[in-house]
Amino acid sequence: MMNGKQRQWIQILAALTMLIDHVGAVFFPAVIGFRAIGRLSFPLFAFGIAQGVMYTHSFWRYLGRILLAAAVSQPLYWLLFGKNQANPLFMLAWGAAALYFWQKETAEGRLAAMVLLAASYWAKMSYGWYGVATIVVFGLYEKRQVLCFYGQMGLTVLYGFMTGAWIQMISLFSFGVLQGAGRTEKTGFAFRLPRYFFYVFYPAHLFVLLAVKRIWG
Repeated sequence: MMNGKQRQWIQILAALTMLIDHVGAVFFPAVIGFRAIGRLSFPLFAFGIAQGVMYTHSFWRYLGRILLAAAVSQPLYWLLFGKNQANPLFMLAWGAAALYFWQKETAEGRLAAMVLLAASYWAKMSYGWYGVATIVVFGLYEKRQVLCFYGQMGLTVLYGFMTGAWIQMISLFSFGVLQGAGRTEKTGFAFRLPRYFFYVFYPAHLFVLLAVKRIWG
């Protein structure tokens, strides 16, 4: 099990690679390098959500924080990317709920999780079913890392066939990042991120990129 410092490194890397991805999408759409680096971001966030579901003291408060950040971010997401879909935080919340019910290990819980997984196929949100399923698969990470890796590989290949977005295969390198973080006992990193760092960072970075786009454009 990773300690808090290791999880913070992963959170920082997830936020940084996401920022690089969004800078590329908004300002340099023809430069594939930005998008390639950005493919590492989502699985790192999916891992963080899975960890949050497993270790939060109150799942419903945890879910509420994600949904609040998603709601605040949605107008900014529409204006910045011009996409008629829900932003990724809604997908993260959906995946968190699916994993929460799956880990109850009851017939009712498993049924609820399967319904959420199936319904995500028709949901109009970033990453959709692929994102929700990825979060559920990351629930296996601590106990069955090999199964988690091959499960994620299978999902990513299927996603590539269905969407043609084969660049998403780069996301599998995120397992190397997780392995490296998990094996690092002493990082020399003393700074502690604020508790609600990402809930603020996500809408804030969208706002800044939107402001720069309006000034630049």
